[in-house]
Amino acid sequence: MRFYEFATTKPKKPRKPMTPEQSLIADRKRQVDQAKQALERTKDQQKRRKELERKLRASHSLTLQKP
Repeated sequence: MRFYEFATTKPKKPRKPMTPEQSLIADRKRQVDQAKQALERTKDQQKRRKELERKLRASHSLTLQKP
């Protein structure tokens, strides 16, 4: 065998199918993770919007003061 023919990581063993209870738990965990990500995205969006509004107000007030 040549060096490139060797796998750099161990191959994963096949998993057994989940029981219905395990499937429900895994699904709930995925839902929680998705909800956390959605909340984080919403917070980031609100922060960006607030920062943009702050910059617009600052630039607008500077243009009013110049004349």
